Amino acid sequence: MDQILDIPIIARGRVIMPGEDAVEFKGRGGAAFRQADPHKHVHDLVLGDTSRLRDLHDTPMKDIIDLLAELGQRLSLDDNPLMQESFALALKAGGLAEPILRGVYDALPRMFDPTLMTQLVEKTIGLAYIDGWVSSGGDYDSVSIRAVGTRQLHITAGNVPVVAAMTLARAGLTKSDILIKSPSNDPLTANAIARTLIGLAPDHPMTRHIAVAYWKGGDDYMDSQIVRTSRIDKITAWGGMSSVKHIQKFLTPGIDLTALNPKYSMSMVGRETFASEAAIDECAIGLATLAGFYNQTACANTRIVYVESGTDDDSIAQVVELGRKMVAAYGTIPPLLSVPFLTRNRELEAEMEAVALEDDFYHVEGDTLTGGFIVSKFNDRVEFFDKLNNRVVNFVPVDDLSDVIKWCDDTTQTVGLYPEERRAGLLDAFALAGVQRLVSLAGGDPMTVYANSHHMPPGSPHDGIEPMRRSMRWVVDMRPAHHAAHLSVAAE
Repeated sequence: MDQILDIPIIARGRVIMPGEDAVEFKGRGGAAFRQADPHKHVHDLVLGDTSRLRDLHDTPMKDIIDLLAELGQRLSLDDNPLMQESFALALKAGGLAEPILRGVYDALPRMFDPTLMTQLVEKTIGLAYIDGWVSSGGDYDSVSIRAVGTRQLHITAGNVPVVAAMTLARAGLTKSDILIKSPSNDPLTANAIARTLIGLAPDHPMTRHIAVAYWKGGDDYMDSQIVRTSRIDKITAWGGMSSVKHIQKFLTPGIDLTALNPKYSMSMVGRETFASEAAIDECAIGLATLAGFYNQTACANTRIVYVESGTDDDSIAQVVELGRKMVAAYGTIPPLLSVPFLTRNRELEAEMEAVALEDDFYHVEGDTLTGGFIVSKFNDRVEFFDKLNNRVVNFVPVDDLSDVIKWCDDTTQTVGLYPEERRAGLLDAFALAGVQRLVSLAGGDPMTVYANSHHMPPGSPHDGIEPMRRSMRWVVDMRPAHHAAHLSVAAE
């Protein structure tokens, strides 16, 4: 029987290990862990009095970035026992295979690069605005603006552990007090990073403004105690729709919710693709990469491919061939991005087997171990499109790529496109429809396609918003104007 891991509550520099009040929880993958009863530690988890943020408010951003950079250097999986313990639990509780999860953990230290963090703050907030009051200048030189840190609750997602690292970094970069509610499929990453920070700088203001704990989703007592204007200013919820709807029950004026709710991603393939074998091959590699990276656990993964194609037998045969090449291309993706599954997705395979019987309407190949695809023989996606996983993709023929707009809204995150010459004619229309990111399927090899779809400048929008800027309180200081005599009020 696997040993039950003891996980502490992190409370602003304090490490509270489970004792007589320990509660056992289950991770989504079956891994069990124990923690001190969060019901008995609510006051340890929340800050309360906003004046207690003054120490972090007065800390120069350079000092915070230097600390975060040193923290990043200590997050190596090779020599940090806390991160090793976190990795082992995430492997059991989460859904990522070992080589993919290892690649994610190996990338965590680079997230704390000081140059990138400096650029991130400058782009989203402005270093001058977070370190002091900035005069508006000119006719408004008596008006100054400052970005002020807030008290935040972060309900994080656990599908990819980078969310934990990103959240902790943003806490310091916004000079904010944060409480992280860890997810059951990644209950230890944020905890391990926070404990590493305590070991590095136990008395630093940033350390004293980070709390991390786990409690079950839907716990009315915890949420009602925490989500109060006396304790929280901002909430960022990464969870599924059920968790977002649950937390909304406790919202009152004065608490701002940023809901990074589930997103769906797709790809679009123009009819020009079928003009040459080389184009089909390049497109197939792009599709395999966007559908397969992180084993299709991310919001940015392609699950539906809309293909500009007819629905006659010859046209459907072309789409089927593209699907076969995509599945073959899964084998070319490096293991740190994608690997075959060890266990079948029985629910999805049952859906695939059911539609395979309707061969007048669907063509089905593959499985949930190595990957597969479903070709719709008419202009609509499968009813279970939201269950597509395990590198299984639905190909849908459309008369024109502009027709895809009817399936787009504010839940549409990433759209892959091939060929590139179609971009200019589609970009603005899809932006208005709700799409948040248009990326390329071109490149010819998986790592190039992956880099092209993920290499964004620091401070780029996330899911159509700027979370860091939104997490600040923007305050205006208006002093008596020197030129008041020149101002006049318009008469009616």
